[in-house]
Amino acid sequence: MILRLRYGTSLLTANLRGLRCQELKPRTTHTALPLSELVRSALEQPLTGLPLAALAAGRQRAVVLVPDATRSASLPDVLPAVLERLASAGIPSESTTVLVACGTHPPVSASEVSALVGLLPPGVAIVQHNAHDGLALYPAGTLPTGLPVRLNRLLLEADLVVAISKVQHHYFAGFGGGPKLVFPGVAGYEEVQINHGRVLDLAATPPQRHPACEPGRLAGNPVAEEIAVAAALRPPDYALLLVDGAEGKPVWSAGGPLEAAFPAACERARALFEVEGGPFDRIVVSAGGAPRDHTLIQAHKALDAACRFARSGAEVVFVSACAGGTGSPAMEPFLADPRPERILAMLAEHYVQYGHTTLRLVEKTARFRITMISALPTELVARLGMTPGGDLAAVFDRWRAEAPGATVAVFPGPPVYPVGG
Repeated sequence: MILRLRYGTSLLTANLRGLRCQELKPRTTHTALPLSELVRSALEQPLTGLPLAALAAGRQRAVVLVPDATRSASLPDVLPAVLERLASAGIPSESTTVLVACGTHPPVSASEVSALVGLLPPGVAIVQHNAHDGLALYPAGTLPTGLPVRLNRLLLEADLVVAISKVQHHYFAGFGGGPKLVFPGVAGYEEVQINHGRVLDLAATPPQRHPACEPGRLAGNPVAEEIAVAAALRPPDYALLLVDGAEGKPVWSAGGPLEAAFPAACERARALFEVEGGPFDRIVVSAGGAPRDHTLIQAHKALDAACRFARSGAEVVFVSACAGGTGSPAMEPFLADPRPERILAMLAEHYVQYGHTTLRLVEKTARFRITMISALPTELVARLGMTPGGDLAAVFDRWRAEAPGATVAVFPGPPVYPVGG
């Protein structure tokens, strides 16, 4: 078998001859409609409530909330259908803003934003959320946990908010998309850090991760539950949710109020992305190519998912270009000395979400033998506990010599998860 793995904008190939390949990927949906039909159905036949065009009638100022490029939602194909319905309802283009929910990610160049959203009608504004811009934020309320929440002013000032997102497993918040487009998508940096910090119980001895902060789990998950309450401070009036299939393209859609559409999308994601398999001693995992493997922060999610199928001590080959480097300057202090005890001490003093990402990564490098094929500096890869590599064929030759006919689990992307966590 010739293995082909996405790597940045290219492919890596290698021959698996002499080894047994078990590919783990999302379940195939043979009855998926074209994307245009999925979108039309979601906008005109909501799970409950009015279709978007009817809901928009009489509204004066609209915000269309969309994810950034790290969580793209086929926007060049989806946005036109949404904007057409807003225009048909009488909302002028000059009163419509596309707000990119960057979360804590930095804004990108104008050309990158244009590529993300596609061609927009004249007059429609594009704004990237900046979590550090206090002038763009306004108090939205205080949560029962005591957390004060600021949200982007544009969201709070609009009398119609439409949110477009893909729903997928998230490695500690249960699921991405849905309410996460509001919080942390267009929230302030400080409150996002406090929320994400609930993934760790730093008061425990030793500090430990909250057991309910797992992919696919919402109930009892303190991060997910707080996200849902924060998003309810200004929920979307209409949510258009998509779920991808095995090829990384949408195969399912739903529209309507977030409280109806999000649970339905989560169930569909579970049905497609939770699979049986393992434990395995040899694994090859691709982060799925660009944009999923553009940074280490994003690519780590694929490694986290694949390692859930690994036996302790397993050998894992991690294929991820990481042409954009680690992904955030906030990660750099934790990379300088990435020992788990040092990271925990730093997080106890001041929680930073990408410190937690670094902690999760070195926890895996302590449990598994990981070879990373990437564009990251080899010194950094080694410091994180991985072996810098560049040749899949050499790894497979060694595996054939060590254990002829051995099973190799291949995760080509998108990530999949064990059934039931």
